[in-house]
Amino acid sequence: MVVAFVVHRFIVSPRQQNKRNGSRIQGFMIGYGFIIPFLLLYPLALLDALGLKNITLMVCICGALPNLLLLRVVEAMHDTLPSFATESRGNLVLYYAGTLQVLMDEETGRPVPLTTSIFVTKAMRFLYIFLQTGFLFSLLIPCEYHIAPQRQIGSFLDLFYWGNLFNAYMVALLTSSILDGGASGLGILTSICTGMAMQSFSDFPMSRSSSPSDFWGNRWDRPVASGLKRGAFVPMRKCGLSRHASAILTFLVSGLIHEYMLFLMTKRQGTIGFRSSSSSSSNNSNNVTPEAYAPNYGNQIFFFLWNGVVLLLERALEGSPIIQWTSKHLPQPLKTALVLLTVLPVAHLFTDEYIRSSFYGDTAFAFPLISLHRLEGPSS
Repeated sequence: MVVAFVVHRFIVSPRQQNKRNGSRIQGFMIGYGFIIPFLLLYPLALLDALGLKNITLMVCICGALPNLLLLRVVEAMHDTLPSFATESRGNLVLYYAGTLQVLMDEETGRPVPLTTSIFVTKAMRFLYIFLQTGFLFSLLIPCEYHIAPQRQIGSFLDLFYWGNLFNAYMVALLTSSILDGGASGLGILTSICTGMAMQSFSDFPMSRSSSPSDFWGNRWDRPVASGLKRGAFVPMRKCGLSRHASAILTFLVSGLIHEYMLFLMTKRQGTIGFRSSSSSSSNNSNNVTPEAYAPNYGNQIFFFLWNGVVLLLERALEGSPIIQWTSKHLPQPLKTALVLLTVLPVAHLFTDEYIRSSFYGDTAFAFPLISLHRLEGPSS
């Protein structure tokens, strides 16, 4: 909220009142010189002050939210904010304070009010995701997030080993459920407080994506996708970079943001949560302690650059006969499977860090779990 007031006072309002270049330079100086460094540094001080022990809280409070806010500050500096956010200071505060964006009526361009029907739909979706996430945790925790046989990556073909792909799919599905559930819950609270409906966090990326660009641009993590588009891609285009260069650099920005969040995880204090059903055993060689976690820096960047290259290849080949035939005749489930095959082979580069840091294990405490125990017969 404080950041929104500062941005409106020193960046948005001067630009609206004075279109000369001086106000833009002032905005860049305040944004890049003060606000963005503050958003990158204050989470470190906040972690020390709060002494957080839960990785999930650390990532959400000190990683995801400040970085989403950072992108929205860049939007203000480069005049790429959504029109709703520029209409008043209150709207800008709402835009900056909410993880999800306000749902806008396509005909009127005005916010959609929260109705009983919308509330019930959102609440039922949240409940479904909540139970689904608990079920996925119940499946994955006992087997250390590897349900299928796992093959060590020793060659390019190993990336496409069926067991690796299946395990990557299950962890990706879990990740999608965690993010969607958390954001949906915050969205419901925001709607209750403001009386406005919020956009959905995601749109079934693991089951309905029709192309890599559809997966990343329309379905997976919509707040970050829109933040990267308006806070990275469009500003680069306005600065004269080509579409291809802007796209790759946008994925690089996403990779850097996630590398920063790995760095925040190393600041964890206290004892670790559980990763598996046997994590309480002192003899478990897979147990991870906060002191032992050392990120493999660079993997997040590689993961996002890989997907950036995939999107460039999609755009380069979109006019080819095979792509045209596929988009028109292939059933939707097969389209989605092909899309996921562009992501899952390297998905372990992303998710393994969150497994090792116990992000998933700490998140599991918030969900109901099913624990299966073998029944022992009476002893003789």
